[in-house]
Amino acid sequence: MLFAAEVPVPAVGKVRDNRKAGLDICPERMNSHQHSSPQTALQGATILGPGSPELPPPELDRAVDDALRLLSPSTGGIVVLVNDPQRHTATNAILRLIAERIAPGRLRVLVAAGSHPAPPKAARELFERSVLAGITRAAIQWHDCRAADLSAIGPADPSTAVWRGHPWLLESAGVLAIGSVEPHYFAGWTGAHKTATVGVAAHDDIQTNHAMALSPHCCPLCLDGNPVAEGILAMLGVLEAARSVAAVNLVQAGPDILAAAGGSARTALDAARPPAEAAFVRRIGKPVDALIAEVAGPLAESFYQADKGIKNNEWAVRDGGCLVLVAACPQGIGQDQFISLLRRAATHAEAVAAVESAGYRLGDHKAVRLRYLTDPACRAVRAYVVSEGLSPADAALLGLLKAPTVAAALADAGIRPGRDSVLHAHDAGNLCAMPSATSQRS
Repeated sequence: MLFAAEVPVPAVGKVRDNRKAGLDICPERMNSHQHSSPQTALQGATILGPGSPELPPPELDRAVDDALRLLSPSTGGIVVLVNDPQRHTATNAILRLIAERIAPGRLRVLVAAGSHPAPPKAARELFERSVLAGITRAAIQWHDCRAADLSAIGPADPSTAVWRGHPWLLESAGVLAIGSVEPHYFAGWTGAHKTATVGVAAHDDIQTNHAMALSPHCCPLCLDGNPVAEGILAMLGVLEAARSVAAVNLVQAGPDILAAAGGSARTALDAARPPAEAAFVRRIGKPVDALIAEVAGPLAESFYQADKGIKNNEWAVRDGGCLVLVAACPQGIGQDQFISLLRRAATHAEAVAAVESAGYRLGDHKAVRLRYLTDPACRAVRAYVVSEGLSPADAALLGLLKAPTVAAALADAGIRPGRDSVLHAHDAGNLCAMPSATSQRS
């Protein structure tokens, strides 16, 4: 049974003073990259947002040097793996420092798009110019997870390959992945370890890994015992056995770089997690009556991506409570398989049965989890969406109600800020608000 086990959310260590940890309790104290629009600002709501904790200035040069120390770019050049436009990462700042340290012509850049389709030509070219600004003689490609020329990563016999990935992984002397570290609702944490694996893997390998996202052990902040995270780290180990692999991880709140760490992919992840916890993780005493999850930037382009704002924070709202997603979603719902399963399954039980009957396909985990949240037989959370890009029919397919404003959604749900507890999570796709004790159950 999916979501059958009770899994406590892991502790995140010592909690800083709220102001130092970036716990914003009024719009006036929000960081410059955050905002409360007239539509979403509500009196009586507790506002949380990613903050800039009191950290030393990020040492980008040191992070890059720590990473390059593991490689030998002078003997064969390196391929640098970078996030695609669906994740906000200050890639160019790191690429410039790398380019300063290696000979011209020995740098190739691979956009680790994972299973994401490449954007239209104009958007792709704009992204490439921003990534390569100030850098000369660097080739760039986009990973295509369905390409016919993917290379076997693992034993010499391709028939026993552990996974398949972009051919550049094995054509260069070394691999350097640039990642950004934030909570991830089923992989535990994002970062360069994901960039260097599922970001450049074959479709079937990504699907095999993500099928484990249906496990109740897959939750934000959790790596140990999380089958998705452990699968990703196993893929990383196979690549590291074949090539020298290094990483630079950034912790960013909007455009602001809060911290940087370099070295091996696991070392850079472990070093980046404490500042990422301080910047993005917010503990609350108990689940609230209503949660407003506001998503902006690249994650707000489609519901399929904006849904991270729900998944990261869904346990912060009580069973039977109210959740309001605020996201523009100009690309609509997104991801055909996700939509297909939602059309076939109006309830959580139907979604589970459909996956068990047909087998898992990429996107199914999101549909199953969304139905679990809103199904009256499960968590019975009444969910709304405030979005220009989604129609009422789109919202109905998702199991949500479309509302013109946050205030209208709360009023329809019978929620009164001030009387009822209301939490407003800014940048909810990166923020992770969690009660002190939480379990996932069915």
